[in-house]
Formats: sequence, C-alpha cells, structure tokens
Amino acid sequence: MIREYRPEDSDELYAIALSSLDEMYEPSVFYYFHSQWPAGQIVACDYAGHPIGFLSSTRVNNNQARIMMFAVRQEYRQQGIGQSIIDRFRMNAVMSGITFITLEVKPSNTAAVRFYKRNGFKETNILPRFYQDGGDAIRMDGPTIMFS
Repeated sequence: MIREYRPEDSDELYAIALSSLDEMYEPSVFYYFHSQWPAGQIVACDYAGHPIGFLSSTRVNNNQARIMMFAVRQEYRQQGIGQSIIDRFRMNAVMSGITFITLEVKPSNTAAVRFYKRNGFKETNILPRFYQDGGDAIRMDGPTIMFS
C-alpha cells in the first residue's frame, strides 16, 4: 500500500532512515517536511500497515520539488516498492503543479543512480563536499512525468 505520511509513522520512518541512509537526521524532520508540503511525503506499507519505505520532499517553488530522503527497508528492495513510491510522488507533484524535480545522491550509491536514470533523471552537477562526511554528491534533475 502506498499512501501519504501520517505523524504516527515518524518513529518507523526514522528507523528506516537510520538503517538505509548515510546522513544523520533529527527525528522531527518528518514533521517538518510534512508541515511544508503534505503531498510530498509518501509512505509504502506492508500488508499489516507498517511502513517499509518512504520519500520525503520539499516544495522549492511553485513548479519545483526536491527529494530530500528516499529509502526502502533492505529486505523489501528490488520488489518494485521504490518505483511505486516515486510513481505516487510524481502523481502528487503533478496534481500540485510541480513540473520539475531535483535531488542529490552519493556517487557510490550506484543502484540509486541507475534507478533515478531509469526514471528520467539526468546528472547535472557534482556538488563537492555536499554530505556531512565530506563526500561529494551528484545533482540529478528530472521531470515530474516521464514521456516514453
């Protein structure tokens, strides 16, 4: 099941972020992003309703969104869950008037880079020392909707 974020998801999403992402975030980050743009917070749940993945984004301006965090629990990867999350995010973005999406990803995260490229994102810039550990980031830009 893919749905929008609920405040009661925060603890489980934080656990997913800690186990899946290299950056450290405050637990309150989910409340913050939700307060900024509720439609930009997408959660995937298992059959029992427990979160297994999420995408958190922010609305940069009237027509642009930025993906801030995107993770799926390790044991649920390679099952189409990430694709379902980004598809729902794109639908919400279009309905919100967003036409352009941007994100940053570590160059060493080759699986994520391939995933984003399959979804129409292009590498547009290298951001030196972007991450807390001093690592560089690849800036990727993409459309809200992919045209085949």
